Amino acid sequence: MSWALYWTHRYPEIKAKILQEIATLGDNPNPIDITRLPYLAAVCSETLRIHPVAMLTFPRAVEEPVELDGYPLEKGTIIMGCIYLAHHREQTFPDSHTFKPERFLEKQFTPYEYMPFGGGARRCIGEVLAIYEMKIAIATILANYQLTLVNNTPEKPSRRGVTLAPSRGVPMVLKGRREPLVTAPMLAEIS
Repeated sequence: MSWALYWTHRYPEIKAKILQEIATLGDNPNPIDITRLPYLAAVCSETLRIHPVAMLTFPRAVEEPVELDGYPLEKGTIIMGCIYLAHHREQTFPDSHTFKPERFLEKQFTPYEYMPFGGGARRCIGEVLAIYEMKIAIATILANYQLTLVNNTPEKPSRRGVTLAPSRGVPMVLKGRREPLVTAPMLAEIS
């Protein structure tokens, strides 16, 4: 969510598009309707593509000799997929270091191209809840608060164990409340 707030405030036109989309839902929309907003979904997907939380998949052992992309792998060899590198393949994601949510509106990527929660039978069991929470939280924050980045210096990812996080965090200043575009019923009690 920190990365999503960073990108939406680094590029105000992206934030404006999300706010326009949220406004189409009227007053007090159902949280499910918020999670179905296509541009919000694209921003969340692009956030997880450019800066996946986890860099690597869990290790797997080769069960029988196989060749993978020209490399022979013997039984017992331990392999791991690199989510970060898969998400930055120029053949799949041209201009991969540029934040472009529109790429997720223009194309549906396969689970072998886009895998922020791992892949196959061992993908993260919390994926659906995490995406739901991310969409609701980002929509609620953007719709109800005026924030600015403390500085416009590009933020870089930093490895923290097996995860990636903003190296300096994402320092922001709360400038005030925005006239609410939405009041998410389950979050209204918090604010």
